[in-house]
Amino acid sequence: MRAGSRAVRAAQVIALAALAVALTQASATATDRSAPPAMERVRLAPAPAGELLVVQANLQDAVRPADVADQTDLDNFARRLVRTVPAAPDALLLTEVTGPGAERVALALKIATGYRYAARVAPGRAVFADDASVRESAIVVNLDTVRPDGAGGFHQIQGEDQAYLPISKPGTPPALLVSGHAAGDPAVATDELVAFVDALPGDRLPVLGADLRNARCAQAGPRQPIGCEPQRFWTAMADTRGYVDVFFEHGANPAGWRSSYLFTRASVAAAAVDSGYPAELEDAEACKVAFDRGSSRRAPRECRQRYYADQPFGWARLVRPEPVSVALVPGRVVLNECELGVRSQDMLARLTNRTAEPQHRTVTATAAAPLAVTVTSESLEVPAGQARGALLRVTAEAEAPPGEYEITVTVGDREYRVPVTVPEDCVEPPAVATSWHVGNEPERAVDGDSYTFWHSEWTPPNPLPQSITVSLGELRQIQTLHYQPRQDGNLNGTILDYTIEVSVDGRNFTTVAQGSWPANALTKTLTFPATQARYLRITATRASGGSYASAAEITVS
Repeated sequence: MRAGSRAVRAAQVIALAALAVALTQASATATDRSAPPAMERVRLAPAPAGELLVVQANLQDAVRPADVADQTDLDNFARRLVRTVPAAPDALLLTEVTGPGAERVALALKIATGYRYAARVAPGRAVFADDASVRESAIVVNLDTVRPDGAGGFHQIQGEDQAYLPISKPGTPPALLVSGHAAGDPAVATDELVAFVDALPGDRLPVLGADLRNARCAQAGPRQPIGCEPQRFWTAMADTRGYVDVFFEHGANPAGWRSSYLFTRASVAAAAVDSGYPAELEDAEACKVAFDRGSSRRAPRECRQRYYADQPFGWARLVRPEPVSVALVPGRVVLNECELGVRSQDMLARLTNRTAEPQHRTVTATAAAPLAVTVTSESLEVPAGQARGALLRVTAEAEAPPGEYEITVTVGDREYRVPVTVPEDCVEPPAVATSWHVGNEPERAVDGDSYTFWHSEWTPPNPLPQSITVSLGELRQIQTLHYQPRQDGNLNGTILDYTIEVSVDGRNFTTVAQGSWPANALTKTLTFPATQARYLRITATRASGGSYASAAEITVS
């Protein structure tokens, strides 16, 4: 045989071998998709009479074809769900899922629990409907515990189809389940969704599960302070319309970032978010990348066994609505964060008024040492059909003895005891400021990177004076300050007139220097009499470019 013929033959053999491998892999994938989920049997009692147990989850399994084909994450979700919920769910409100994906979840739950789960409202095999709208929401129900009252369907808002289904369950009010996904402004989406729900015939309790692609607070960021200014959609839903934000009011971590919601006009017997899930993933981003590519088999073992989505699912036990209900957010306070030598945690006392008359309640709070508690508004005036909240702040000194304590909160004539944990240590940020713009937080002035910077808020502007306080981490002797203005070619906020103060406890400050700096980007060095301090504060009373302040780096020695 000629050398050329041998080369051609070898190439053909290699090509055939590669094709055989590809066909084998494709066959294996097809087998995996068609095979029933491998689920262990779990004994779950039905939800108690008078309760509707609803699960909300964004499964993020609808857009990428490879991800949709790899159903390991859906099976992981079902396994995790049946090990987490207190009883067999009556309904699941799912977003970012295809029709086959919703059916896969229903089948997995049926195998695991023995209940007849079915995807009663679900998209097709692809997320794009015939009219070019996006359809990626589904409703799965337990046909052994609830009865669908009609076929349900989809209602289009912002180019996305929102799934809905009326149901009945003995002992509970008839309900309308909605699973939605916002495509644009969440305020517009929720306005239109509530208008649709209110226009439907019959008196049904609305249960709205939705991914609104926005967190609760107007100020972005991974942490959503309880006392923040809420976004317009949240104020409209939770305050003006009196819907309960279930996972905020009853979840264990109301200050965590979350874009998925369960809103309802029912009362809530109990609720939880699968908050332990993120901590069990050593590298959640690596898991996400692998599953998005449809490559779960190549993902780390913990991903293959546990990963189901970016955000954890949540569940709620819903009951007949009370005329007036009170929720304390959070239900347990943990003082594990310090700022300027003080541990603190905000709380809300929320009152939901489902009556036809305005309601008034006085809010008071008491605490014994080493705790203190203040109430910013002692009077709650709640119009008919709405809800309002009074902000409280629980504090203790950073050196407070660790242990279990409690505070007493009184709303009207009802008294509530809230447990408070003071752990051994508390986490203190490296810097705090009177204000900041998102992306220009105070810690950026002490991160060792001169191309990041703190900047006081400018939308809307917070006028001078503005200050930034640096924590030195311990009490030590200092006498030199280095202030580096921003290095991006823009002098806006560069501090010109300043006051420098120091403190040993974060509460009592002493002035050590005052003066002026030139308006340029050069590092400013200031010396002052040596002093013991744990905190140093720079207050800007005049700055370049307008009524705001900035700093690229602040170092102290």
